[in-house]
Amino acid sequence: MAKSRYLYIDLLRSWAMTIMIEVHVVNAFMLPILRETLWFPALNFINGLVAPSFIFISGFAFVVSVHGKGEELRGFGDIFRKRLRRIFLIFIVGYLIHVPYYSFGNIIKYASPEEMKHFYNVDVLQCTAAGLLILLFFRIVLKDNRAFHIAVSAMTILVASLSPVVWKYDFAEFLPLPIACYFNDLHGSFFPLFPWSAFLFGGASFAMFVLAAERDSSIEVFMKKIGSISLVLALILFAIVSYLCFMPWYNIKPSPLFFAERLAIVIFLVSLLWVYQKNKNSSDSWFLAIGRESLLVYWLHLQIIYRHLWSGRSLENIYGLRLTFVQAIGSSLLLIFSMFVVAFIWNKIKSKSPKMGKVLFWLVVFAFLWKFTFY
Repeated sequence: MAKSRYLYIDLLRSWAMTIMIEVHVVNAFMLPILRETLWFPALNFINGLVAPSFIFISGFAFVVSVHGKGEELRGFGDIFRKRLRRIFLIFIVGYLIHVPYYSFGNIIKYASPEEMKHFYNVDVLQCTAAGLLILLFFRIVLKDNRAFHIAVSAMTILVASLSPVVWKYDFAEFLPLPIACYFNDLHGSFFPLFPWSAFLFGGASFAMFVLAAERDSSIEVFMKKIGSISLVLALILFAIVSYLCFMPWYNIKPSPLFFAERLAIVIFLVSLLWVYQKNKNSSDSWFLAIGRESLLVYWLHLQIIYRHLWSGRSLENIYGLRLTFVQAIGSSLLLIFSMFVVAFIWNKIKSKSPKMGKVLFWLVVFAFLWKFTFY
């Protein structure tokens, strides 16, 4: 994906990663009573846009990164191998975050059944990787761009529409638990494919509209129209969903209306950032580093908060649910700044010396495998 051409997507990803760190700090450390204050619903609403944005971007980025490379994909060339490696890396990192111990021996000795059940939970990375695998399959099988566009648009509608039904069934009754966790939240998954993968397919569908608008030299008209339409839809759907939330029978997470509301907001943000990019085209902003190294930042900040790295305890264990609002925001800013520094340095290393970046990456992988196997 050309960095300068799709700067607005990089900006949205960087914003999503920044807010994601704040979300995890607030959830892990802030006093529960502060959730009852008047300002918390507004903060919670903004925080709730992070996952839809992140997943939407993944679908969008996949489509533009393989656009015009269909024959190479179908010939299982470099672009196919690169995409497949990336997808499996996302899967691996997603499950590593949930592994109870970074030691095979300790897993055998100490891991409880509850910890192993938690290991199978589907989080945002597993959901994204599974969705990207489906997109890769579609892009290989469907040679015609129009057929591909229809397929991903249909998947968007289908997944969102079927989610309330899918959430009623326990798929573990007839599927292995690791597979059943991909369908709904009954066994603890935060981001099952229903409804969350609909954001990824929606991002892929939106990318096809953007590519068509670019081809017709009508991207400015398209972005302004879609921005206006999405804003109006978002406001209408927000009012409807807010009303339904007072109904005891309404489950917001698998609701197609909830999905449509969040999708409209994300598309509005994309159009807004497109306008920003048009007026200020700078691809070298330090803010972009945290988005471009999102996988590293996502894994690392969760390890700092939740992994038992501090005398056998996690920071969540030590300071969990004790901080005031000011302390929680201050901690968020400190961790965000640290992640920006790490992302910026790693991005510069890869840009200046790709070979050095690969060597460092494989050294870390080898060191981890050694520790996991022999300790």
